[in-house]
Amino acid sequence: MARWDPLREITRMEEEIRRMFDRLWDERSRWEFLPAPTRGRLAVEKEEGLVGTPAVDLVDKGNSLVLRSEMPGVTKNDIKVSVTEDSITISGKVEKKEEEKKEDYYFCERAYSSWRRTLPLPVKVKPDGAKAKYENGVLEVVLPKAEETKKKEVKVE
Repeated sequence: MARWDPLREITRMEEEIRRMFDRLWDERSRWEFLPAPTRGRLAVEKEEGLVGTPAVDLVDKGNSLVLRSEMPGVTKNDIKVSVTEDSITISGKVEKKEEEKKEDYYFCERAYSSWRRTLPLPVKVKPDGAKAKYENGVLEVVLPKAEETKKKEVKVE
């Protein structure tokens, strides 16, 4: 049985609403009196190297749980991970700065994206044993299960 996650449900609803408005403005020929949204200019959605809230995969590997999350454009120093015995919190930020100087004018544009996500874990883990690595834009956190949650196999004669 899957655990209900209200944040996932809110995210799903937000995506449906965005798709609905995208369809509305795609059919602009009928709706020319409506102003076109500037949503496409949001740094989080369009600028390369910036992310919104990263998607997460959580896999049960027997003696441990493995969390993976893709975070393109994020440096290792801008990621924070904290673990309790029943949850994991991931936070991060991305800053992008673009400067251009020409003869008589100066152009500078900045974009900033940050997020924080706390995920409940399906089993208890040992926070002291958690290990994280970040390579090529992918965060991987290995969370060893607490002894009482590991499956014990007993041979019956």
